Amino acid sequence: MTSVVGQTELGDGPPPSSLPLTYRRSGLAWALLSGACWGLDGVILGVALAAAPLASAAALLAPLVAAALHDALAAGWMTAFITVIGRLRRLPRSLATKQGLVLCTAAVIGGPVAMSGYLFGIKYAGAAYALALSATYPAVGALLSRLFLREHVTRRGWLGIVVTVTGAVIVTYTPPSGGVPHFYLGIACAAVATFGWGVEGVLAIHAMKIIEPFIAGTLRMATSAVAYLVVVLPLVGGLKLFATVLAGAGFWVVLAAAGAGAAAYLAYYAANHLVGASRAMPINSLYAVWAIVFSVVLTGMHPTLQLVVGVGVTFGGALLVVSGAPRTGADLAENEAIFPPAMR
Repeated sequence: MTSVVGQTELGDGPPPSSLPLTYRRSGLAWALLSGACWGLDGVILGVALAAAPLASAAALLAPLVAAALHDALAAGWMTAFITVIGRLRRLPRSLATKQGLVLCTAAVIGGPVAMSGYLFGIKYAGAAYALALSATYPAVGALLSRLFLREHVTRRGWLGIVVTVTGAVIVTYTPPSGGVPHFYLGIACAAVATFGWGVEGVLAIHAMKIIEPFIAGTLRMATSAVAYLVVVLPLVGGLKLFATVLAGAGFWVVLAAAGAGAAAYLAYYAANHLVGASRAMPINSLYAVWAIVFSVVLTGMHPTLQLVVGVGVTFGGALLVVSGAPRTGADLAENEAIFPPAMR
C-alpha cells in the first residue's frame, strides 16, 4: 500500500509473512500503554478540576475549559514528539489529503461533540446513567468497524467485548438520587458521546490507510483544540476562565495531564492502526483499572468493593479480547510499520 509520503520513505520493512504476529502483539501492547496513560491523565486532570480556579467555576464550564486547555497542550506535546522523530514535515501534507479531512471530522466528533454530549448527559440524566452508557463505546466501535471496515472478530472476541463493557459499567455505575426531570434528554446526550467515541476510532482507522498513526494523533488533537477555542468556549463564555487557568498555577497540573494524554492518544491511534477498533478499544478501556491504581498511589483513594469487582470483570474481558484475536493477518489492511527502518 502506498502512503502519502511514498513507499520509498517507509523502507522495505519486514517480509509480509512476518507481519501478522508482530502486528497483533505490538498493537495490543500499544492499546495497553494507551489505557495506562489515559488512566494517569484522568487522575491528574481530576486534581486540576478540584483546585482553583476550576473548582469554583460553573459545573459544565470547568470541564469544557479544562478539556480545551488539555487538548491544546497535548497537541503541543505531540508536535514536539513528531519533530524529534523527524516527521513534522509530513503534518501539512497529510492535512491536505482527503484522509486528513476525514481525520479532522473524527477529531470534532470524538472531541467537542462527544465530550459536550457526555457532560450534558451527566447534567440531565445524572452521572450514574451517563457514565454507564458512555462506557459501552468499545462495543459501538467494534460494531461499526465490523460493518464499515470489515474487521473480523471471533466469537471469543465478541464475548470479551461484552464482558469488558459490562465491567466498565459496573465500575462507573452509582445509584441515582433525587428526581431527574430531563432523564431521556440526558440519555440521548450520553448516547451522542458513546456513538461519537466509537465513530472517531473507525474514521481514524480509515484515515490511517494513508496517514501515519503519530501524525494522525497529532492532527486529531490539534483539530479538537482549535474547535474548542474557536467554537465551544466562545459559545459557553469560557474564554475568560481559560485565560485565568492559563496564567495560574493550575496550568502546570494540566500540562502534566496533557503529557499523559498525548502519550495515550499516540498509542491509541497506533493500536487502532495495527489491530483495529474491535480489539484496541476494549483493551484501551482498561484505563478504568489504571485510573484506580494511580488514584490509590497519587491521591490515597480507598477502592470500594464495586470498583474491585468492576475492575476484575473488565480485566477478564480484556483477556478474552486478546485471546480471541485472529491468528492470521487476513483482516489487517495495513502492511506498513509505524516507524521507518531507522526508527525501529
